[in-house]
Amino acid sequence: MSEPFSPTSLPPAFDEYPGSIVDERSPLLGTFSAGSVVTDPGIFASNLTREEDLLAAPNTATYVDDEEYRPPRRSPRRLNAARRRKRFRNARRANSESDLRKLRRPFIASPFMPTVATQTAIADRRRASAAGSNQQGRSVASSSATNGKYGALQLKKSTPEEEDDEDEEEEDSSPDSSSTSEDSSVTRFSDLTGKQWAAVGMLAIANLCSTVAFSCIAPFYPGEAQMKGLTTSEIGVIFGVFELVMFVTTPILGKYMALLGSKKVFTFGILFTGVTAIAFGLLNLLPEGRIFFWASLGIRCAEALGDASFVTSSFVISAKSFPGRIATIVGIMETFAGLGYTAGPVIGGVLYEYGGFQMPFFVLGVLLILASILSIFLIEEFEDDEEETDDEKGMLGMLKIPVIWIMVFAIIICAISLNFFDPTLADHLASFNLSTTLVGLMFLLCGGIYTATAPIWGLLIDRWHCCNALMVFGSTATIFSMLLIGPSPIFNFEKNLIMIGIALAIMGVAAGALYIPTFQNCLDAVKEYGYDDSFKTYGCVSGVFQSAFALGAFIGPTLGGMSVEAIGFPWTTTIIGFINIVFVTFLSVYLTTKSKICSTPTKEHRAIPQV
Repeated sequence: MSEPFSPTSLPPAFDEYPGSIVDERSPLLGTFSAGSVVTDPGIFASNLTREEDLLAAPNTATYVDDEEYRPPRRSPRRLNAARRRKRFRNARRANSESDLRKLRRPFIASPFMPTVATQTAIADRRRASAAGSNQQGRSVASSSATNGKYGALQLKKSTPEEEDDEDEEEEDSSPDSSSTSEDSSVTRFSDLTGKQWAAVGMLAIANLCSTVAFSCIAPFYPGEAQMKGLTTSEIGVIFGVFELVMFVTTPILGKYMALLGSKKVFTFGILFTGVTAIAFGLLNLLPEGRIFFWASLGIRCAEALGDASFVTSSFVISAKSFPGRIATIVGIMETFAGLGYTAGPVIGGVLYEYGGFQMPFFVLGVLLILASILSIFLIEEFEDDEEETDDEKGMLGMLKIPVIWIMVFAIIICAISLNFFDPTLADHLASFNLSTTLVGLMFLLCGGIYTATAPIWGLLIDRWHCCNALMVFGSTATIFSMLLIGPSPIFNFEKNLIMIGIALAIMGVAAGALYIPTFQNCLDAVKEYGYDDSFKTYGCVSGVFQSAFALGAFIGPTLGGMSVEAIGFPWTTTIIGFINIVFVTFLSVYLTTKSKICSTPTKEHRAIPQV
């Protein structure tokens, strides 16, 4: 019996060419090879042929070489030719990993082949390019030596290290991580469920009822109040107190929205507004005089409180439920708000004509109560933030942000421009001897076009993030509208009905372009100043937002009416246009300055303070 095989016992002819050592019983090893040993990593890595690469597949079999050295039975030339033919046949048969598993002979790592580490890396690259995925198992070779002799070489399948997997997953996902996180923050309308669409409808109905509750009394309440002994100034107070209460209560509701809960505030607001609407319809049963005045004033204040509750919470719910689509949802809500503002007097007048004083309020109240019941099932209950925030991150801290005051000013002048026409436009059109229907159509030009264009601005903002450009456009268009509708004494224009109609249409377009981007800009601004993405932040922004609009809606009819009595309609519109000139100039300078400072734009909605 010959001595056991060892690498040093190879014949001299094979010392220079270890690759010729082939075992005829193995597709890889020659006659002079015995027990195989995994050599040091990196050795023979460049000698890996295509056939050996294809055969480097995992296998759980075990092969034990003979301990004795056996001389070759054939000449080396014939043996090498036979070896090449056998490898060629095996290579043609091993076209996939499934074919490799069908090979009868076990895989043996020979001394002239790359080590297991090299084989694994090459095999992984090959499988990744062919199948698009990495193999989960890897072959690890282990050998045992007994009494100075080489024992069996076993190929065990083991899972890769967890750290390597984590690194590979991070490398694979890193190119798309930014786009994935960005897309996940955007709510696509095609992905909305039926319940989410119902929630959008509920938010829209809430804003519709809000403006209907405010405007439906315009055609008939002044006449009823005069029959009860109220003066014109007292009637004006009853009209104006609605917006005044909203101006006071919306910041408070916004500040404590996280504590109260947005869904609870929303449901309570709709229910309370419905109850007070029905109560307002019972005022004609009261005696005339002071009782009627104070009862009207008190119920109107209560109705404004309920209205402020569900309108403020609706902005919070939309911001939390539809991230990335806030401007679009606000545009939808403003569409229905404009629809209620435009159609409210018509609805109130028709119901009053057919059912009397109580009919408009009963219908509105019942609809609101039903809506409050539906909101319990349709509006999602969000978990409010448990962490308390100091005043620096609350309402007071928010009011220290300069951009918030720019947005507040934009909202106020937008509300003034819209609501200024309520008590003054009809008298301005009196010289044309128009019928009541035509006067109503002139009002419809502004409110109707605002209603139609509001969702368009929202879609543009969500698609191209053009908040600042729309605000500049809206304010500039408001300037032209105010100068034409007078017409302004600065220009030598004659009063023209067609020009007034065009100016009102421009005003409807401009108001939406100026108003819709402000809420998105407020949210982006406070987040850039370190505010969390929380209910408290949304509540504070919504409170400031609604309070500013209520202040403008209160100033427009009151101070605007006084200004018309003092200096006339043309000069009043000129002053409003001049205020818009100041605003658009300041906004343009601010944006230009910030654009020079900003050096790294982002893909997110860009607020005015670009940092």
